[in-house]
This record gives sequence, structure tokens and C-alpha cells, in this order.
Amino acid sequence: MVATVLAQLGPSPQVQPPAQKNILTGSVIDSVTGEPVRKALVQLHAAQPRTTFSDTDGHFQFDDVPVGSFAVSAQKPGYFNDNELMRGGAPPVEASPNAPPAVVRLTPEAILSGVVATSSGIPLEHVEVSLTYLEIRDGRRRWDSKRSSITDEDGRFRFASLRPGSYYLSAGPYTPLAESMLDAGHSPSQGFAGVFYPGVPDLASASAIQLHPGEQTEANFALKSVPVYALSGVVSGYPAGQGVNFQVLTPAGLTVPGSYQFSAENGRFDFNSLAAGNYILRAYSQLAPDQPIRAEVPFTLSSDLHNLHLALAPSPSIPVILRTEDITSSSRSSVPVAHITPPGLAVSVCLLPVGPGANEIYASPDDPRNPQSLTLRNVESGHYSTVLQPFPPWYVASAEYGQTNLLTDDLIVSANSPAQPITIVLRNDSASLAGTVTLPDGYISPVLIVAVPERFSKASPAATYWYPARDKTPGVNEFFLDSLAPGDYLVYAFDQTQGIEFSNRDVMQPFASQATQVTLSAGQRAKVSLPLIRIQEAAQ
Repeated sequence: MVATVLAQLGPSPQVQPPAQKNILTGSVIDSVTGEPVRKALVQLHAAQPRTTFSDTDGHFQFDDVPVGSFAVSAQKPGYFNDNELMRGGAPPVEASPNAPPAVVRLTPEAILSGVVATSSGIPLEHVEVSLTYLEIRDGRRRWDSKRSSITDEDGRFRFASLRPGSYYLSAGPYTPLAESMLDAGHSPSQGFAGVFYPGVPDLASASAIQLHPGEQTEANFALKSVPVYALSGVVSGYPAGQGVNFQVLTPAGLTVPGSYQFSAENGRFDFNSLAAGNYILRAYSQLAPDQPIRAEVPFTLSSDLHNLHLALAPSPSIPVILRTEDITSSSRSSVPVAHITPPGLAVSVCLLPVGPGANEIYASPDDPRNPQSLTLRNVESGHYSTVLQPFPPWYVASAEYGQTNLLTDDLIVSANSPAQPITIVLRNDSASLAGTVTLPDGYISPVLIVAVPERFSKASPAATYWYPARDKTPGVNEFFLDSLAPGDYLVYAFDQTQGIEFSNRDVMQPFASQATQVTLSAGQRAKVSLPLIRIQEAAQ
């Protein structure tokens, strides 16, 4: 009986040995000074996340960590970590008995401050100072104008928690507040013209302020006194009983503080006490929920300006027509099969403003059940780069807006011209590129791989972030780029993963001699070994 039971139960199960665990140690340091950062919150990103604090020497320790590679990050007020500054993030940390201590770097914030005064040196209170950040993200320029500060009674302003990068600073225009005047009930007759640092009238002639990690920079303004004038007019096109909002902006797209009166009965608007200068007036309302209407008009204020007229209308929407040529399913035929609505999302479409003052616009589905029916909604007039990101296995064979080839030229949307559709042709006989980078011994930082198509100047370069591995076995841990259009490419491997405007051919030209030229045919799966390009050395 006992033997029968044992036979039914079968052999005894194998007891798995417990997973090997060890201690993961490391230090948090200041990336500029190399000094330890104390009391930083250190996070181990694993299946069971864990946290600890660095001690007075910047050291931290996690006990009983399984063998493997993990992401470790740190946080402390006044600092940025690599995940916040680097699109590729920090390299993973190896946890094993023989692994060296981890080093986690924190980058100190930059600070920009200064004083706004009159040309005679009298501090100006309540002046709005605007900070425009020029960020290079995903290889393209992106403008962020959302930060502002108001000067205090000593005319001082301050911006903290700034990332390293290029900034443009402006002050004003400014009209003294009526309540701050000695004669109550009297409107101001003098204001101050707005300027960009270092005292120029527009963004085109302004100087960028380069902020480095931990740097504290001062920039001062002396504003010139100018006359103050009134602005009035009429707006039409809004529904009965619906309000209208107004906004005065500088030509650079910065909002000008001020108050206005509006009568919904007759559409009249009045602005009092605007400093002389060049502006844009915008008006907003709604026909119905999710149906905005708007109008804008540029104007020069050199005297009282009356009878300005704005006619509200819906902002244009641009339909996106997608056509695919399914080469793989028609390989036996000389003519590709064309489809209008392939299953699944095939491409992302974005309009990226060339200058500041406008927002990025992403195409969204007309029907959630049909992700290929896309529309760019409420497109403001302006100058845009068209960013097209196809998804495997598709690549962009052509993209047109009327007579404009979007792979070679920017898109210009005019308020006086009707919107046309964007027609995109996708093909699926894409090529791919894999490979490695020749690195110096001990190099573990992320590498930015960029493949720039030589044929189309506005086509989005393909890019990926590659993390070197300690295992040097051939074929292990190769980088991979997919959905590449057949053609000629210059392929780069950079030792820096942020701040490289790789969509700009002029910026890339100094590195072209160190790039690797690759020609890809339809459906090809190519491999390449790239040299590492040192940004600082190449720039010298």
C-alpha cells in the first residue's frame, strides 16, 4: 500500500536553491563639484521598489538585493537627476558580488535673477519678467515660454530651479498701476516699452543666456519711458449671450498684462493705458462646447487706436489622409496594393512651431474605433515643422500639404487661406539597422544613436538610446533602429544624449566626418559598427 501511494505521487520535487542576494552600495555626488550629496532620497527601482537616504558622506546601501541590473535614482531639492535631464536616463546599476559601488549623480539647479529699473536707475515694481526656454528635445527645437516673475518693490526678480540650457529673458511692456499713482482717479500717461535682454526690442536680436549647472547669473534691465495710449474696437461672430476673452501679446507671443472692458450687447471692447509698441490682439469665444472660435490682428500703437475690428471664426482643422502601400503582401506583383485605412495606428503626426508663442499640435482620431482617420484640430496660423513618426513596419514614403513637400519644406498655415489636407503615403518594405559602438575601456554612459536620411532635409531622423553592456560577446546588447526608409543615411553615435539638435543639418555638419555612411535597400536588415563621437572634442 505504501509503495502504491509513493508511485502515484511520483518523484520528490526538486527544491530550488534560494536566489543569490548581495549588498548594493554606492554614493550620491554633485555632478559639478564631485562632492557628496547628503540626505538625498535614493530609490532602487525593482520588482519591489525600495528607498533610503544618503548619509553625511553621500553613501547609501541596500541589503539583500537580487543579482541583476537595476535603475537607481536620487532626488533632493535644488538638484536634477539624470532621468530629468537625459532622455535616455541614467545607465543601470549592476548588483553582483563583484560589482563596483554605484555612483549616482545629481546636477545642481541654475538660478537667474536681476533688477528692472528706469533708464535713470529707479527700481520698477510690478513689472512682469518672462523667461523663454529653448529646449532641444528629440533632436528638435522646442520653445517653452510659461515662466514669469513679477518684480518686487526693489525691482528685483528671480528664477530658480532652472535646467542647464539656453534662455531668453524679457521685461515689460509695463504701464504703472492706477492704484499706485499719487493722483487717485487719473490714468497713467507714461509707460515703459518692453525689451529683451540685453536691451533689444525683439527676440530675433536678443542674446541667449547660457546657464550651466549650479550657475547663478544676474541680468538687469533699464526700461525706456514711452507714451501710453488707448485701444478700442468691436468684435463680431460670437453667439448671443456668450462672452469674449481678449489677450494682448508681444510679437514674440508673450502675454502683456492689462485690463479691458467688454460689452456683450454690442461687442465693444476697450483697453486703457497700453504702452506704445507693436502688439497682437487675440479674441476667444465658443460656438458650443468643444467648438472654439478666435480671431487675431497685429497692430502698432503710436497713438490712440479706435475702431479695430475682429471677426471670430473657427480655427482651421487639417485632415490627415493616410494611404499605405502594402509591399510585403504584394511581393509577387509589380504593383503595390494601396489601402486607405490600415488596421492599428501607423504614424504619429505633430505640428511643431518653428518659433515661440504657439503650441505643439498633435493629430487625433476622428473616431476612437478608427485610429487611421486623423485630424489636426484648431491650428493657429504660423510656421511649423511637420514631425512624422511611423510605427513598425511602416515608413513615410511621401508627405504633402497642397504643393508643399513636408519632407523637404516647413508647413506655413495662413489665416487668409483655406486649410488643405495632409496626404501621407506609408510603405512597409522598411529596412532596419543594428550594431554596436566602439567604446573605450570602462565606458558605461548611455550613447545616442542617430540615423539621418540624406535625401529629405525635413524627414525625422531615427534615434535610439543605447546602454553599453559589460558583456562584450558579439551580438549581445546591440542597438536597433527599425522602420527606416530605403536610402542613404549618415549614422552617428554620440557620447551625449541631450541637447543635440540632430534634425538640423547645419548643426550636424561639424560631426559629419565622424559619421558612418550606410545605404539601405528595401527590406534590408543591416549591421554596422560605429565610432563614438565625443561632443566636446568635436566642437573644438
